[in-house]
Amino acid sequence: MSLLIGTDDGLYRVEDVPFERGEPEEVLDCGVVTAVKSWPHTEGVFVASSTGAYRSLDGGQTWTDLGVPLGDRFWHAGQSEVWSILATADGVLYAGTNDPYIFRSVDGGETWNELKGFRELPSRGYWESPIDPHYARLRALEVVPGRPDQLIAGVEAGGIHLSNDGGQTWVDRRDTIIDDIHQVLPISEDVWLAATGYLDHDLENLGLGHAVGEGGLYRTTDAGESWTRIDRGNDFSYIRRVFVHDGALYFCGGEEAPPAWVDDDHEAALFKSTNFGRDFERLSYPGEPHEIIETWDIYDGDIICGSGLFDVPDQRDDVEGRLMRQTDGEEFETVGRIEANVSRIEVLSS
Repeated sequence: MSLLIGTDDGLYRVEDVPFERGEPEEVLDCGVVTAVKSWPHTEGVFVASSTGAYRSLDGGQTWTDLGVPLGDRFWHAGQSEVWSILATADGVLYAGTNDPYIFRSVDGGETWNELKGFRELPSRGYWESPIDPHYARLRALEVVPGRPDQLIAGVEAGGIHLSNDGGQTWVDRRDTIIDDIHQVLPISEDVWLAATGYLDHDLENLGLGHAVGEGGLYRTTDAGESWTRIDRGNDFSYIRRVFVHDGALYFCGGEEAPPAWVDDDHEAALFKSTNFGRDFERLSYPGEPHEIIETWDIYDGDIICGSGLFDVPDQRDDVEGRLMRQTDGEEFETVGRIEANVSRIEVLSS
């Protein structure tokens, strides 16, 4: 059982867990990895990154560039980046970039067409990114379980938007949830979770800085019509990812957004709920109080996760990425270290 490890400095592969420093093999030099995903209905594994989107058909050993259109959109920053990738059961691929744009391919990535309806959303003029260049990023791109034509797009920062026709047209839902969307996790047709950060566009325009929003973990039970924050009162409300397994919900949050992470002017905490958000228990984990757990998966029946410090304005050379595994006693232990932040992991069964 092998493992793909996405970092801020490319994609790595290990044959087993635990592993020692130096054992992970770099299999894709792709800059910052923003997504590593596979689906039971689609052959291969997919990567989105700062240099493009890629697909492997041999367990991550070799990779093909899918040729998602990037272009030199930012005269001051060069090419755009791929932030999300989605494969649906009908054989269609979707890719989301910063600015942001959504592209669709019906031939396995041979050709791509922009879904221009996404550009026409009324709130688009309010979307932005918390770092330069100030262009929003399409961090989340999901299909609704049981509704193959319904797509969810989560924008950092710009809210959550819905399509009922495979991305041809979109419904603007920025008014239903805070702007800074990091992840959307559909649980069922109507129940979804959203992990959010602090960027509040309106307050930033008043000169109050970007880390002034509410953040937190949100839940909808009506397919995005309305959202309720379920970690109300939690001080660790800058949340990058949420994970659900075996009836339990996990998330790691920071007291501050990434600008505070440069000099460790922040604290992070890990939480678990066994009643879907009515109560949360704080858990101990290696790397606290500063490392943020960013990514989760299941390895040989156990929860594994990866951590680091992400999106800091000046990347720190003294921070290693960490892979952790939850033991039978529910304690988390370090099972691997790697030189760069661990932003995504994906377990490959063969």
